[in-house]
Amino acid sequence: MIARTQIIELIGAVVVVLLQVIVAPHIALLSCVPNFIVAFAMVLSVMRRRAYGCVLPFVLGLLFDFMSGGPVGVMAFSLTLVSMFASRAFLVLDNDTLFMPVIILAAGLLATELCYALFLLALGYNAGFMELFVYGVLPTFAYDLVVGIILYLIAARLLAVEEPTHHDVVQLR
Repeated sequence: MIARTQIIELIGAVVVVLLQVIVAPHIALLSCVPNFIVAFAMVLSVMRRRAYGCVLPFVLGLLFDFMSGGPVGVMAFSLTLVSMFASRAFLVLDNDTLFMPVIILAAGLLATELCYALFLLALGYNAGFMELFVYGVLPTFAYDLVVGIILYLIAARLLAVEEPTHHDVVQLR
């Protein structure tokens, strides 16, 4: 049986793919398009760290590769690799504050965009590293971070796990 959180994650995945296809091209700033797919995968890697696998980031990355026209498999690999590291890092560094999820989310987003850019350079993209970093990676990372924080706040509300209430008070008669 499919759990409530899995249904929410699948609906969220469909929504972010639609946002990537329909909305993202129309809200570009300085030729920088937000990457809803990467932001969503990083948010899930932070939110669902214990139950998070590599299938959803791989499928979302593959969908991004097909939609973007870039080399197939580059974003799938980058997203899978970084989301697994982000999930493990958050599992170790979690301290129940809002600071750690945002820091790990930011690091994961930057690492994914950087990994993707390095693969593009290795595959013959016609630009220098600094040019690609300054005009591609950094603006996209900033845009993704804003989208990621918004998605994190939404996911924190929707995927909140209800903890069972423990009563430590002993009743005396």
